[in-house]
Amino acid sequence: MTQPYPPSTQETPSALDRLIISDAEAQLANPDRPTTGDILVLDDPTGHLTRWALNHTTPHNHRVISRQRSYTDALSQHLTLRTQDPNATPRLITAGLDQNADTDPSTFSLHTTLTTHHFNGTLALGHLPKSHAALADLAHDLARYQAERGSEVTLILGGNTKHMTPTFNETLGRSFERVSGLRGKGKHRCLLATGPVPAQVQPRPSGPLQAVGGVFSGGKPDRGGQLLAASVLTDLENTAPARPLTLVDLGCGNGSVTHHVLEHLPAGIAIDRVWATDLDVDAARSAALNLGKDARVQVSWDDAGSRLPRGAADVVMLNPPFHSGTAVDLSLVGPLLDAALGLLKPGGLLYLVHNSHARYRHQIEERFEQVKQLERTPTFTVLVARAPLTEENQ
Repeated sequence: MTQPYPPSTQETPSALDRLIISDAEAQLANPDRPTTGDILVLDDPTGHLTRWALNHTTPHNHRVISRQRSYTDALSQHLTLRTQDPNATPRLITAGLDQNADTDPSTFSLHTTLTTHHFNGTLALGHLPKSHAALADLAHDLARYQAERGSEVTLILGGNTKHMTPTFNETLGRSFERVSGLRGKGKHRCLLATGPVPAQVQPRPSGPLQAVGGVFSGGKPDRGGQLLAASVLTDLENTAPARPLTLVDLGCGNGSVTHHVLEHLPAGIAIDRVWATDLDVDAARSAALNLGKDARVQVSWDDAGSRLPRGAADVVMLNPPFHSGTAVDLSLVGPLLDAALGLLKPGGLLYLVHNSHARYRHQIEERFEQVKQLERTPTFTVLVARAPLTEENQ
């Protein structure tokens, strides 16, 4: 067993983390269901589940494979480990990242991660996804891999009881023979799944676009995003730029905005390059499926375009979130506006769509010039703003 792993930014585990760990330890102690080898950690925003897993695997023989949907969580976990416990670094494998913290798109999906790294364990634990589509994707990939190996697996996922319904058991039940709820504590409860029997067909959100996991809007174009794309096309046609443009789709989701823009470019408008970027790995996977055949497009899994070149974009397109969990939080747009400013060339244009009830204009005017409303409906508003004609934004 390793020495206790250094604390994360959140120094104490959350109540949910403690419950998941307690239920996992009970499974480790269960002689009827032995758990051996590597440990798989799914969605661990505090890092404490990963630390527990590192402390419960043999240092020289077994590893911890971590699969986080959030790029920020994945990178933070990777860098914290490398800084605080470099001896443990080789034992942590992070899906979507290589050992140098560069993105590795070949391991964005759980099944390819497990296959590439020859996962040999029988225990997986993590936070329960909020969406059935994300849960179905993870459950299918894990069950498929274990079934291919002829190996059992114990999957423990914990969540807030008020957000859990029997339908989550049903979703897990499409990939596992046995699903049950464990004893809850306080506001939280864990689901236990064993007996991998994956469905023959990989679950996919329905819609005209390709989509995987819990990507926002699934396989359908988002209505606000479609209005944004239409407004960008109209404005570009009216301004008639004389040279090929570089675009950034910031928070690209399933790629529907870029897809619509490229499919409906007005005559005489040329696009040199598009960067489609998102924090969510399922969004990056989905956008790559929808846009990856276009040589002009590069999809990036990162945090607010953090891996993209500064000051290189003529246009940034943004459909920002305004919910933190279930609560409205209009401050979420601030860091994205700052990121857009850093990505744009001096004088470059930001096109932003937002729910009409959200008052973003003041925050935009604090950073940008010539803010103008292009479209307004009872539901959505589209604004365009120009980056200052200085190099302060780079």
